[in-house]
Amino acid sequence: MEMKKVFLIISLIFILFICAFNYKQIYYRIYPFDRITGEFEITLNGKRINMIDEYYVYENSGKIRLENDTETFKIKGGKYGIYKIGFIIDNDILYDQTNDLFFKDSGDIDLKVCYYNTNWWNISNINIKIDLINDNGTWYAYYDISLKEKQKTATENIRKKVVLSEIDDNEIIIGV
Repeated sequence: MEMKKVFLIISLIFILFICAFNYKQIYYRIYPFDRITGEFEITLNGKRINMIDEYYVYENSGKIRLENDTETFKIKGGKYGIYKIGFIIDNDILYDQTNDLFFKDSGDIDLKVCYYNTNWWNISNINIKIDLINDNGTWYAYYDISLKEKQKTATENIRKKVVLSEIDDNEIIIGV
């Protein structure tokens, strides 16, 4: 009986010792909250656009609507692969604010960012700022994106300018 108690105590000390030096790895793997979170701000010539339909797509799962009333998003995540985080703006809203025929004739604008999750245990925070600007008669989407993965010390920043009429042919990829 005495030997079982000694074995149990030694086992507990060994487990605590392992946990003390590996608590971050354990924490990241049993993290119970949303693994992909962030904030977004979509503007038109520097002025905020509020009527945005947010969604995400994981691999080929189809669009999953983000149920947010604020300019934040939360995705349970936790799987390896590509998450497309998108923001759809109705072309009528853009036409009403600009009176530019470009928006009247185009379909809805789908601005998306592809986050490549390299490890299932990543806990990521993504800040997305996109400004739609008319520069010499051509509409552009200026992307300013920062990614912080909590288990890493480095932050990834991407700034890219994309012609709005070619937005479907361009992918903004982060996390690679």
